[in-house]
Amino acid sequence: MINRIFKIAAVFCLLLIFSSLPGYSEKPAVISGKVTTGPGKKPVAGVRVMARPALDPAFGAQAPHVSKVTAADGLFRLSVPPGDYYLVAQGADLFAFYGRNPVTVTENGLADMNLSLVERTPPPAEVTPRVETGFLGRVTFNGEPVEGAIVTVYPDAGNRFRGMGLGMTAPTDATGLFEAPLPPGRYFLVARKRHNEELQGPLQAGDFFGFYPGNPFEVREGQVIDASFSMVKVPEKVRRQADALFGETSISGRVLDAQGDAVEGVKVMLYGDPMMIQRPLYVSHPTDAEGWFVLSFPHGGHYWLVARDSLGGQPLPGQFYGSYIGSADGSLRVANGQKLKGIVIRGGIIR
Repeated sequence: MINRIFKIAAVFCLLLIFSSLPGYSEKPAVISGKVTTGPGKKPVAGVRVMARPALDPAFGAQAPHVSKVTAADGLFRLSVPPGDYYLVAQGADLFAFYGRNPVTVTENGLADMNLSLVERTPPPAEVTPRVETGFLGRVTFNGEPVEGAIVTVYPDAGNRFRGMGLGMTAPTDATGLFEAPLPPGRYFLVARKRHNEELQGPLQAGDFFGFYPGNPFEVREGQVIDASFSMVKVPEKVRRQADALFGETSISGRVLDAQGDAVEGVKVMLYGDPMMIQRPLYVSHPTDAEGWFVLSFPHGGHYWLVARDSLGGQPLPGQFYGSYIGSADGSLRVANGQKLKGIVIRGGIIR
């Protein structure tokens, strides 16, 4: 009898432990959508969609959640415990890394997802490397070279492939070629082409994004990896979806100057600490002509807001700087899933 009580207690303790783990839920959430390719968004059969927990920055083991192979309609469906995930799709010679990765999956799941597939193995660069150890390649869009793209090197997914990473290549030339030396190690490559002069912040409609399908890859001494890969174009609808672009929690409002006039073209940044000197957690699209902004993110919490016309470093004379003034310490609290509206940020040009 005593042994039986101990066994029941042990099982109960294990259930409590598992239920406290991030992403655990007795009731899985459903992610559904479609995989497509090309300008006409043609559905693709024979593709599997995988969800990889964002808590695994090394992308080590095989993805634990995999859909069935898509049929001719390209539709997919998979069940996962609520949590944060990277969505990846793979077919015979097709690949997709969802542009809004990682996504936050609540108990309500995610529907109407669209993963744009590109060539998994585009033609190699076929150039003589100028480096002894490192990588080179070409970035393309619909088979054509992308000029002016910057390839960023990351050691892992710890920063969710945001920020400056370990370093960046020079912008690609007219043939889409990039090249850089690297010491031996394990790396990830992400390519972006922005139509403004910013090196950071969210991509906007018309920009390009690419994730090397071979990530993570290993560089050995004396080896140069050919890491050619294809890019996708950010669709026009990205701004219309700003209130849920990075999660179901959002803050919206206006940026005004000291006279109460709207400030156009500045970005609102979300911080998790009052010093606001580290890399922001999330950055909005530039404010419109009326100073309106929308900033979305996965989870509620205690945050600070700043509006600036440039990213990185200390604000300089001649630049705009503004902060939230609706509380004594300039902070605000947002609940999970809350859409906080009417927030006003005031500031001015630094003298």
